[in-house]
Amino acid sequence: MKLYFLTTLVIMLGLSSYAQSLDEKIRQTLKNYLTEFPSQTQFSVALIDHEDTYYYGQVKFSDTINKLDNSASVFQIGSVTKVFTSTLLASLVVDKTLKLTDSLQQFFSFPLANTSITLERLSNHTSGLPRLPSNLNLALADPKNPYLNYTEADLEFYLTTEMELQNTTEPSYQYSNLGAGILANVLENATDKTFDDLLSEKIFQPLGMKNSTLDSNLVESNLVQGLDQDGNPTPVWDMGVLAGAGGVLSSTADLSKFVKAHFEDTETAFSLTTLPTFLVNANLRIGLGWHILQDKQGHDLYWHNGGTGGYSASVFVIPEIQKAVIVLTNVSAFHPNASRIDELGFKLLSAF
Repeated sequence: MKLYFLTTLVIMLGLSSYAQSLDEKIRQTLKNYLTEFPSQTQFSVALIDHEDTYYYGQVKFSDTINKLDNSASVFQIGSVTKVFTSTLLASLVVDKTLKLTDSLQQFFSFPLANTSITLERLSNHTSGLPRLPSNLNLALADPKNPYLNYTEADLEFYLTTEMELQNTTEPSYQYSNLGAGILANVLENATDKTFDDLLSEKIFQPLGMKNSTLDSNLVESNLVQGLDQDGNPTPVWDMGVLAGAGGVLSSTADLSKFVKAHFEDTETAFSLTTLPTFLVNANLRIGLGWHILQDKQGHDLYWHNGGTGGYSASVFVIPEIQKAVIVLTNVSAFHPNASRIDELGFKLLSAF
């Protein structure tokens, strides 16, 4: 009995020491990356291992880096929104409201300049649509809020007059903010509900994502101030008619609930989004919204990042082994070291 107790105690102490060592390693990794960014920069990180979620928050003040409980703090997640838009599509496919093969033309009362686009091709970036509509003039737009004045009328004019596809024969991968924005409009037209209401009804409320929204006014008290590329305060982007491309605001606590929904071994909208729909090359496939890579052990790794003028995000999910990493920050997508946010996420994923 004594030997058994001693052996058990040694094992427990060893595991405790390992956990402390891993915890310190992660905190030090965050500090190392955070030093590269301006004062007031925050990192909000979640590491998910099966049912367990571990939150790490840090903030930089001049040359000092402090711990911070910011798991409920809200950041704009930019293009990670596209995964939510595709999850809504998948939900409507599961309940047989829509089909992935449905034509875009079915959901607009006016004639489109091209009628060959399907909903699946909007979701997996094979529609042939450019990254942005040709009548969105970023040179003339407010650089602090470039999508603000792009209206429904502007989108209709584009779809009826200026829409040109860059691949009209065999589908090929071409990342498109425009395609995701149009997809959200399709979902609205198909259901007679707003994109905001669909997100709330089908994702946010069922999962208990209380700090996730398109409306920054609803989370103002929890909203982290966005910083531009020089470290100055900058507003949340109002994505308007293209909200499906990048308008969602959320927290690591909320996003943890979202990624855990992908761990369930059931036929749901979440599992449908992870099915490969297009092979880009030997190292990359596309599901619905998700980019599908492989980790070092050969597991499918689902990834998407996002960035706006004041925020960056990166989300990694491996359903097969029920692990995930979420990184949210108020680092501008235009900061010269913004790509380091994705690098940080990949490093954290391999650390545990």
